[in-house]
Amino acid sequence: MSEQTPQEQSELNADELARQRTFLAAERTLFAVLRTGLAIAAGGSVIISLLGDEWPSWLQVPLAGAFLIVGYSLLLHGLRRYRGIAKNVDRQGGERLEIIPARSMTVITYILEAAITVVVILFLISAFE
Repeated sequence: MSEQTPQEQSELNADELARQRTFLAAERTLFAVLRTGLAIAAGGSVIISLLGDEWPSWLQVPLAGAFLIVGYSLLLHGLRRYRGIAKNVDRQGGERLEIIPARSMTVITYILEAAITVVVILFLISAFE
């Protein structure tokens, strides 16, 4: 068993710290994208409530739908990027860094998307009655 010199330990630590910083930066970016995407998707229901009965429903529904599509697209794109970065960081070796695994983030995001969709659909149903 060979012992590492202080310089080798320093390089190893620097590499590991770089991996950790890369992963944590990707995680922060993912959370920012999730917040933004969910806010945009939820904005669709806010638009409907703000427009109320003043605007026809044939105009409200496409506006809300556009917000949902943009928000969900942003969420899916952010998840795809995060999973790719997490996979690349894992390939570099070392300890597993995922604080919140990419699979868990995917499931959580899909649940939030479904919840927002249900709320918007229920709101639209009540608006048409």
